[in-house]
Amino acid sequence: MNSRSFALTAMLTLVFGMAGTATAGDISRGEGISSTCIACHGPGGNSTMPAMYPSIAGRDADELAALLHGYRDGDIQDSQMAPQAAHLTDQDIEDLAAYFAAQEAK
Repeated sequence: MNSRSFALTAMLTLVFGMAGTATAGDISRGEGISSTCIACHGPGGNSTMPAMYPSIAGRDADELAALLHGYRDGDIQDSQMAPQAAHLTDQDIEDLAAYFAAQEAK
């Protein structure tokens, strides 16, 4: 998914109310389970191929969590992200969102 698609998805996610309450994940645990994410989104969420995979470092944790919930639950259709999010627990999502939100965007 390119950056424009990611932005549109994020906007639609927020507009349709899929964003929940404030994310309070464990940053350290998020870092520990982020290896699959960084394969595409880059180290610390800073993509090395932003035309293909958006950078997620420094994005709002609630936005990231809402997107991951949407991919996992089938509310957002994406052939790349849905399988990656399918196995995530609610806690995994909160922790990943907290980790990437805490990273510095480059």
